[in-house]
Amino acid sequence: MKHQLFNLWSKGLFFIVGLMLLISACENEILINAKYKETIVVFALLDPNDTIQYVKVNKAYLNKSKGALETAKISDSLYLDSTHVELKRISTGEQIVFLAENSIQKDSGIFANNKNILWVTREKIYPNEEYEITVSNPISKTKAVSYTRTVGTAKIRAPFQDQTNIFSVGPEYITISFNAASNSYAYDIQFHVFYEEINALDSNKKTEKMATWKMVNNLLVGNNASPLRQIPRLSFLQFLQNSIAASPGLTHRIKWVGVTFYGGNQTLSDYISVNEPSIGIVQKQAEYTNINGGYGLFASRCTQKVWNVAIDAASIAYLQKHVLTKSLNFIR
Repeated sequence: MKHQLFNLWSKGLFFIVGLMLLISACENEILINAKYKETIVVFALLDPNDTIQYVKVNKAYLNKSKGALETAKISDSLYLDSTHVELKRISTGEQIVFLAENSIQKDSGIFANNKNILWVTREKIYPNEEYEITVSNPISKTKAVSYTRTVGTAKIRAPFQDQTNIFSVGPEYITISFNAASNSYAYDIQFHVFYEEINALDSNKKTEKMATWKMVNNLLVGNNASPLRQIPRLSFLQFLQNSIAASPGLTHRIKWVGVTFYGGNQTLSDYISVNEPSIGIVQKQAEYTNINGGYGLFASRCTQKVWNVAIDAASIAYLQKHVLTKSLNFIR
């Protein structure tokens, strides 16, 4: 779901910063600050198809002597003074202890980015299993707990099942067909075109690029075990037209195409739905959390890729002639 773990965690903190700004804007004579209580903020997505799992742990903060935005620039204000992250597979009792890493650079912005502590495990996560996460501060004894059930693997049937298939733009519609995975609730599907961009005057000057099309967003499967969606071929041609540079001095060769399926459980789908921008007059949004004793999200998704699929010669010929794509100068 389009929707990366490292962006998800900040939404919870933005809510907390907004609350702090509201408090600090009030008159000094009114003592509205309650006694400080440490609140753990957790964001985690378990993906059985991934080789590494991340948990983002922060704390909500309240500083009476500084504004919320000023405090957000202080790293120590964002992290617990001591943290223990543990995952338990309910069916077997297997326990996994996460280790802290600070290897991924955080983008600059409202929050301090001189460090970006993530809690990590490379232990196998199993599909269609219930997991419990416990995040605690051994010093303050605060604890946050949540449960989620992992998403299984879908059976992808179209637009192609595996790398032995050939992709064609011959049909008027591109068909998306799959058997939904266990515990899945909604899918996002991306289509990728990996191509070479070649200097028409010097074929040795070439650059490999990838164009990604958000083909399907938030496809709810519900009780439909075999969802089917047909995308007009015209939409694909418009995607190519808008994604690849058209120039008399450039030619393009499609090396392969592929799809990525992101299947999310209902917890993840609900969180995304609640956090979508409001289009009504009243802009206030509901807050969503499934963390007991804290704030945030513990959910699951399953990422599946079918890449390196060839495109047939007839499709290249079609792209060379179509009014929307002929200026892209496709070659075989």
